[in-house]
Amino acid sequence: MENSFPGRLAMFLAVKAVCDDKPWVWQRSEAFTDSFADFCRCLENLVRFEPAVGVFNSVARAVAVEMSVAETILTTEMDELIEQFEPVDVAFVDDYTAARSMDIPEDDLAPAGRQTGL
Repeated sequence: MENSFPGRLAMFLAVKAVCDDKPWVWQRSEAFTDSFADFCRCLENLVRFEPAVGVFNSVARAVAVEMSVAETILTTEMDELIEQFEPVDVAFVDDYTAARSMDIPEDDLAPAGRQTGL
C-alpha cells in the first residue's frame, strides 16, 4: 500500500468511515481514541493538500510525510488495538479489516511530485 496516493487516501478514508460509523465501539479505548485523532489530523492535511499534489514540490513532500505518518499510526497503533473490539462488535472489526485490505492499483503511483524526482 505504499504506491498510490489516491488509492492509499481512499483506504485511509474507508478506515475513517468505518470508525466514524461506530464510535461507541472504539471510544472505550483511550489509546485507540488518541491514535484515531492523530490519524484524522493526517487525513485532514492530506485532503487539504490533495488539489496541489501535482503542482508544487513542497506540497508533494508534505503529502509524502503525512502519508507516512498516517500509515505508521494505522500499522503500529490502530491495527495493534483493533482486535480488542471483537468481543464488542465483530462486524466493526471485520469492516475495519476490509477497509485496511483495500487493493491499490500498481499503476496509480504516488504524488506527481515524487514522480518527478523528489
